[in-house]
Amino acid sequence: MSEKSYNEIFSNFEEISNSFNRKNQYFDILYDSFSSIRIEKSPFTEDISVNSKKSGIVARTYTGTWNEIAFDNFSDLKNIKNSLPNVVNKGEEIAEFNGWKFNKEINPKINLNNIPLEEKIEKTRQIQKFLQNYDKRIAIARVLYKETHTTRIFVNNEGCQLRQVIPRVRLWIYPIAKSGVKVEYDYFSEGGEMGFEIFDEVTDDKLVQIADNSIDMLNAKNAPAGRFQLILDPGMAGLIAHESFGHGLEADQVLRGRSYLIDKKNKKVASDICTICDTPSLENQIGSYFFDDEGIKAGKNLLVENGILKNYIYDRTSASVLNGIPQGNGRRESYAHTIHPRMSNTYFEPGDYDLEDMMSEVKEGVMIVKSYFGMEDPLAGGCQCVSKKGYLIRNGEKTQLLKGIALTGYVLKILQNIEAISKDKTDLHGGTCGKGHADLVPVTDGGSYLKIKEALISPG
Repeated sequence: MSEKSYNEIFSNFEEISNSFNRKNQYFDILYDSFSSIRIEKSPFTEDISVNSKKSGIVARTYTGTWNEIAFDNFSDLKNIKNSLPNVVNKGEEIAEFNGWKFNKEINPKINLNNIPLEEKIEKTRQIQKFLQNYDKRIAIARVLYKETHTTRIFVNNEGCQLRQVIPRVRLWIYPIAKSGVKVEYDYFSEGGEMGFEIFDEVTDDKLVQIADNSIDMLNAKNAPAGRFQLILDPGMAGLIAHESFGHGLEADQVLRGRSYLIDKKNKKVASDICTICDTPSLENQIGSYFFDDEGIKAGKNLLVENGILKNYIYDRTSASVLNGIPQGNGRRESYAHTIHPRMSNTYFEPGDYDLEDMMSEVKEGVMIVKSYFGMEDPLAGGCQCVSKKGYLIRNGEKTQLLKGIALTGYVLKILQNIEAISKDKTDLHGGTCGKGHADLVPVTDGGSYLKIKEALISPG
């Protein structure tokens, strides 16, 4: 796509938007630009992928159903008026929101555009080489670096004129340890709305710690199976908030009758101490942004307050049908993808407990740390959340290191069994979430430490 200045895009988009009267129908138009760099280094391969800027435009109007057109050339703007219907008396078919204006670029400490590709490759090589040579028990050291640059420009016939430019960076480090036939690993992951300063945290001392964590896993034992009192770290808390609970709150699932939470609004779903939020307006997180792809300002969605389910996660359509207030969760992977209500930064808010006091109350239990993956059943409300490791707890102390642990059960039962939440600062971890296996968007999840009275675990 031939590029234009954002002022030119605003001007072109407003001219088109003004031809659709909001009293008669809703109309919006979005410019989407995306580029990325991915570098993966191991002893055997070095994969480098550079995706140059790809841009496109999508316009749509609501006339009882969505009518949408997408293209990747500015010359096709002239086709919008002829391709989308122009109707009357359909403006109230979808809820109207106040228009607003916004224009911001995130400027990280070290701008990624000022760092040559070769320097990014060399930094990845240095980390991999350090880990590979650290100890003979490190059989394979893998390092993955990824950066993305996203620009979204949005105009609608409610008066919105919005632009955001967001860089995101992620770094994964996997030192795989081997001793005899045993093969184990721990991992390190960091990321956010930031620049090349992500590497400032990866000092030699930090790399030693990361490698030692993997080597320690060679002595880990299998987790016990059965019902235990549990302590979950922020990563595992986030896995429950996102995988096991958040997906069931996405309002399109509610409208389809595919959510176990469909009849739980304003009812008790968790213990009284639980407050769970989805907040795209948090600063510097992978899942953060200033406005969603429908022009809704990023806010704070209070999903659960003191154990009571307060809100679903809305886009414009579901908010209109369910009489909800959207907080900026209408998201597209790109201009070529459909909008869905999606999570952003989903987390448990901190509680009032000291972690040491929480631990001291556990006579025989398990601490589950380092979230790995999760699965949920949005219809029946079951879940399985798997960690990379954990610890036995005896008389309030961490003892034996454990291999991966699977936490399995009915989500609402797990939430209602939460009996303490630590007052530690909310800790969030970034990733990518799909709607099924498609429509990938950046997200984070987390919280502080949770103490669960009883839940079913098994080796993961």
